[in-house]
Amino acid sequence: MSGFLFPPDYNTKPPMTLIHHNIKKLEEIKDLFRQLPSQVYSRPNEILSKATIGQHFRHILEFYICLERGSQAGTICYDDRDRDQLIETNMDYAIHNIEEVIGFLRRVHHDRLLTMMGNYAVESDDKTTLQTSLYRELAYALDHTVHHLAIVKIALSSENIEVDNNFGVAPSTTRHRKVCVQ
Repeated sequence: MSGFLFPPDYNTKPPMTLIHHNIKKLEEIKDLFRQLPSQVYSRPNEILSKATIGQHFRHILEFYICLERGSQAGTICYDDRDRDQLIETNMDYAIHNIEEVIGFLRRVHHDRLLTMMGNYAVESDDKTTLQTSLYRELAYALDHTVHHLAIVKIALSSENIEVDNNFGVAPSTTRHRKVCVQ
């Protein structure tokens, strides 16, 4: 990976807040599953263009699963998700996958350089290759999770299911709201 080097004084210890907040978001999902009726999880929702809430959770989890696999192999490709229908239809199986992802996150002790590949075109096989790092991708996974939780929150409101006001809200927005209230 020439051209992409960590500075000599780069701290390779994990930023515990990054690991902690990824785990915290995944725990929030598990908590939601405890109150969510299974039919709501797997029912097509008009607000989601007939996608299901379960499909959004599958999408979230599979990004983490791709990250774990890619961190071991050295190359991440989020396009190569399994699209496991069992995750999107069975909350117990989804919880099992969440616990596996949390286990992976707890084993992260050092940053490492990675390559990310992706095809951003609809009508071609052109792959883009980028240099990245495990921590950078963990930051992306957290942002990606929050984004999809915001979408899920809208769908849940259409099902008359209330969640915490900060569910699906970026930490920077929560901090900003607190400042505005003062």
